[in-house]
Amino acid sequence: MRQLVPPVAEPSPRATRLLGERLELVEDLWQTVLRSECPPHHAERLLRLKRLSDPLEDDGSTTAEGDAAGMDTSTAIVRLIREMDLAEAIAAARAFSLYFQLVNILEQHIEEDTYLDSLKSLPETLSSDPFLPPLASQTEPATFRQLFERLRNLNVPPAQIENLLRNLDLRLVFTAHPTEIVRHTVRHKQRRVATLIQKLQQESDLNRVERQSLRLQLEEEIRLWWRTDELHQFKPTVLDEVDYALHFFQEVLFEAMPLLRVRIAGALTDSYPDVEPPRDSFCTFGSWVGSDRDGNPSVTPDITWRTACFQRQLMLERYVKAVGELRDQLSISMQWSQVSPALLESLEMDRLRFPDIYEERAARYRLEPYRLKLSYVLERLHLTQERNQLLADTGWESPCDGLPAVPGIGGNLAVGPGLQDLHYASVDDFRTDLELVLQSLEGTGLSCESLQHLISQVQIFAFCLASLDVRQESTRHSDALDELSRYLQLPTPYGEMEEEQRVAWLLAELQTRRPLFPPAASWSAATTETFAVLRMLQRLQQEFGCRICGTYVISMSHTVSDLLEVLVLAKEAGLVDPVAQTTSLLVVPLFETVEDLQRAPAVMGQLFSQPFYRRLLSSSEGSQPLQEVMLGYSDSNKDSGFLSSNWEIHKAQIALQQLATQHDVALRIFHGRGGSVSRGGGPAYQAVLAQPSGTLSGRIKITEQGEVLASKYSLPELALYNLETLTTAVLQNSLVSTPVDNTPSWNELMGRLAARSRDFYRALVHDNPDLVAFFQQCTPIEEISKLQISSRPARRKSGAKDLSSLRAIPWVFGWTQSRFLLPSWFGVGAALREELDQDPEQIELLRLLYQRWPFFRMLISKVEMTLSKVDIDLAHHYVQALGRPERREAFEQIFQTIAAEFDLTRDLVLAITGHQRLLDGDPALQLSVDLRNRTIVPLGFLQVALLRRLRDQNRQPPMREATGSGSDGRTYSRSELLRGALLTINGIAAGMRNTG
Repeated sequence: MRQLVPPVAEPSPRATRLLGERLELVEDLWQTVLRSECPPHHAERLLRLKRLSDPLEDDGSTTAEGDAAGMDTSTAIVRLIREMDLAEAIAAARAFSLYFQLVNILEQHIEEDTYLDSLKSLPETLSSDPFLPPLASQTEPATFRQLFERLRNLNVPPAQIENLLRNLDLRLVFTAHPTEIVRHTVRHKQRRVATLIQKLQQESDLNRVERQSLRLQLEEEIRLWWRTDELHQFKPTVLDEVDYALHFFQEVLFEAMPLLRVRIAGALTDSYPDVEPPRDSFCTFGSWVGSDRDGNPSVTPDITWRTACFQRQLMLERYVKAVGELRDQLSISMQWSQVSPALLESLEMDRLRFPDIYEERAARYRLEPYRLKLSYVLERLHLTQERNQLLADTGWESPCDGLPAVPGIGGNLAVGPGLQDLHYASVDDFRTDLELVLQSLEGTGLSCESLQHLISQVQIFAFCLASLDVRQESTRHSDALDELSRYLQLPTPYGEMEEEQRVAWLLAELQTRRPLFPPAASWSAATTETFAVLRMLQRLQQEFGCRICGTYVISMSHTVSDLLEVLVLAKEAGLVDPVAQTTSLLVVPLFETVEDLQRAPAVMGQLFSQPFYRRLLSSSEGSQPLQEVMLGYSDSNKDSGFLSSNWEIHKAQIALQQLATQHDVALRIFHGRGGSVSRGGGPAYQAVLAQPSGTLSGRIKITEQGEVLASKYSLPELALYNLETLTTAVLQNSLVSTPVDNTPSWNELMGRLAARSRDFYRALVHDNPDLVAFFQQCTPIEEISKLQISSRPARRKSGAKDLSSLRAIPWVFGWTQSRFLLPSWFGVGAALREELDQDPEQIELLRLLYQRWPFFRMLISKVEMTLSKVDIDLAHHYVQALGRPERREAFEQIFQTIAAEFDLTRDLVLAITGHQRLLDGDPALQLSVDLRNRTIVPLGFLQVALLRRLRDQNRQPPMREATGSGSDGRTYSRSELLRGALLTINGIAAGMRNTG
């Protein structure tokens, strides 16, 4: 067996200082907690295991011990693990998981500190020619100050920047995709530990007693964390997932978001003082949590309705608190300050509407008009809260023109006139009241930062917090219409129509006023739910406004009819008006497979050519017709491999933008990115810069899911850093106009590479009859499905064990745990090798592309980062230990194919980049990956050992524990062994960071 511990990089001095200083504290805390919480001999064995896996820590004793026994490091680790009983193995898995989570906290703080340092420093003088090549040489994200300084040095006209900022539209959509395995409870403990570590590191003026106190608090928190169960106790419900996603808004984003505009405005003041900043809501949020019903039967219309009510209640609670604090603050007296006539007039109107409030508060606030006004605002917010609670309790099918009185809630909400005048029927009314107060203050020369902060929050979050995108699979709509057509006894049932017939019939139905659905008919459960979803959406928009849910995403979109079907169903629900030719619902196709990505321009071109469809687009937001198109990274990668998927998405964007320009349609691309590279993940800044020139125009929509949420939005400054750098990347890309994406020879080369890569990938993944068994046996995929981390099934079809039924997330998760990471790189080396075999001189062109083409640089950089995390020898151990004897020969052939492709891909990537070692171009990342690669090795061996014992238990009666000197002679149940295996999955996920 080759040495499992990789050679240690020569990191940059800066990376060594930042990580090294803080790592010493974590190592010390970790060892202290282990010695406190584990029996002495267990703790010493764990520390020896850590030293074995990390040669930087080894004092020579463990190496000498292994050498004396004639063992390499990996053999010594395996031997040490075999000495552990199950209890100690579980403790080891927990210990290493804790270690990696502490390291993750450190690295998040390093990102925060680096960002804060960049805000304090003066902008650097940058190259006078940054767009040739277009930012290809810039790998470090730029802040607002750096970007605007750079643009000013380039003499970019203020009008051009102001126009771009006016249309700036960033949308981040949180999803419930199950790649985040850390419990909500543990996240809270991590936040407390992170806060204490930050205090300990930043407070240089702490005396010895204060530092010791902080240190003891840290130890106490980590010990409490150690005694907390890391595994989810039960399968989360959809509403549990809603609560988890909203955690980041409550803890970080609600307070952080107004600062984003403050920072962009401050940076503009320095370089472009006459340019107006973008509107407050230039960056907003969406959510699929509670509304994504693709393959998740738990997401019902009632759940989506309750999610919307839950989100509004959270926002109302925030606003009540903020307005209450403002009322305390704005104690201005009319004796000493003027008040605007508009505010006085509004107070008179409020007196008539709220006589009880006037009687109660007028005497107290007789000369304090702002406090009186905010008292009325508070009352309206409380009434809105009460109405919202009634809506949640009575459900979406409650009458839309009034609600029944509910005892104990309040008489104001009983059916009757005047209700609309009392509560806030829309967020616009609430914002108008706040702006009235602000204008009165400003009219007298006063300002109020907390009021401006609140108005900014209202602009960004409204009452809904995040817009809910509904997503459903395309066949659900065609099946419903087929059932309807058979009930209506159409000459040709919808399911038997050709595509041309379908389009003609759908367009005709869209434009007629006649209802299509018989009101008294009964339908199958699936069709009933499909109809109900659209009716619930209409009710949502009626009560909450269109912003709460204005987007309907159709997964697995293939044809024009897939979009028209949803519009026909929406028309029946009142979301499309055939007379006015308007719609309140934006229907978004999701093109996922390679074939669908290639077909996308033709599909959209046919739709844009339909006058009625164009008129519906014109009724959407903005002055220009808007079409949103979602591109799927996950399924196209699973279908065709990393290189082919990325190239097809790149080409589709260019073609769709050209098509939209021809038809005078504004295009917003929705990127369905995941956390892992194979699902579109990786640094967002470089990914945005790599988008084809001319395809953004200041508009982008991106999914944020799984562990990405915690890595980006768990700390305030970290969240602002990620949002700021995403914004600067969108601005930079939108200002760049470069022909490199249209270089014919480069595109031809990429086309050849993509086709070869796809063929090589599919030959192994789809055409090899043993691959599915290899994946099931040699990775922990079956055990991953037992993690209680999602309300959604791991497979699309229950009971099916084929590759097509497996979702892309567990597919990536399994390969990551076993250290193959195959979906992120397999096929790249074979494609490059075949190109170079035909023309060895092409290596110079590939190097040129890496230097000058942002897309190609991003592609190679992602492959390089993923390869650096692969441990091919540890992966071989999974194959040898977990593969069944009857499959050994077939599995070994598959492994050798993968190993040879890994070696080839690594060598060719290094030849293109000019690096001696992977990640030489990013020493800080290299240091982090090296640290994790070294320390994660024992977890891999632990996982294999536990999986092997668990699977043996599944095939025979429970066995008595009889291995190792530490055996306690117990008989372990399957549940105990499964628990141990799941804990190793937790630990490896924490160490790898991007899991699925």
